[in-house]
Amino acid sequence: MKIQLQYANNARDLGGIVTAYGTIKQHKLLRSGELSRINASDAQRLLDDGLQCIIDLRTPTEISARPDIQIKGVDSLNISIIRATTFGISYETLDGKQIAEKLEAGFQRMSARGETYSEHMQILYRNFIRDEHCRIKYGEFLKTLANRPINGAYLWHCSMGKDRVGTCTALLLHILGADKQDIMTDYLLTNEQTRENTRSILYKVMPYISEERLNIVESMLLVSKSYLETFWEEINLQYGSIDKFIEQCGVTEQDKLNLRANYLTM
Repeated sequence: MKIQLQYANNARDLGGIVTAYGTIKQHKLLRSGELSRINASDAQRLLDDGLQCIIDLRTPTEISARPDIQIKGVDSLNISIIRATTFGISYETLDGKQIAEKLEAGFQRMSARGETYSEHMQILYRNFIRDEHCRIKYGEFLKTLANRPINGAYLWHCSMGKDRVGTCTALLLHILGADKQDIMTDYLLTNEQTRENTRSILYKVMPYISEERLNIVESMLLVSKSYLETFWEEINLQYGSIDKFIEQCGVTEQDKLNLRANYLTM
């Protein structure tokens, strides 16, 4: 269910998703993009949705550049899923020319490595599985939700709420018993929920880049079914199954039972 915020994108409540073990409770599990620009109205909306703890999945560098607005009475944790970012651009706060300049630098780095943007994203999603740091942090995220129950809601976010949030959410939903189609449906909701923001950014940057580059920028603001499929494929290649990967993240059977008890109506 979409949470309508004025100054944060891609916010939603996972409540209501039906799984093999029950239905996810409302106002318990929230996901979004970064909260660095929210106003008092946005903060109150999140409090109305039960927010009690924010898990920031960004790197310390990203957090330092664009810290979350603090909400009174809400705890914050940092679990940096990746070591560093390559396209950590705050699109909303820059003008079109600045965005174009930063994007061009990123395109040049990709070109030097011989990568298209699609290939870059597939490498990123494979590295989510291959990198020990990512594996440890996925485990930390899941074990936090399992073993630190709260009366209200957790909200986790990265910069845009699509890749790091998307993969964390996919693993959580798997443990809660959601099937792959429902996991993919939630993942792809990003494209629908950020449509207006995507159009705004494209409009800003349009005068400064070629049509070819503009198409790449649009793809950077969206998720693709192929990205999450690459994530599952790499898990199966490296570990044989999602459950075995989650086990290697340090998540125990008791952690899984705790997650289901905490967040499902049986």
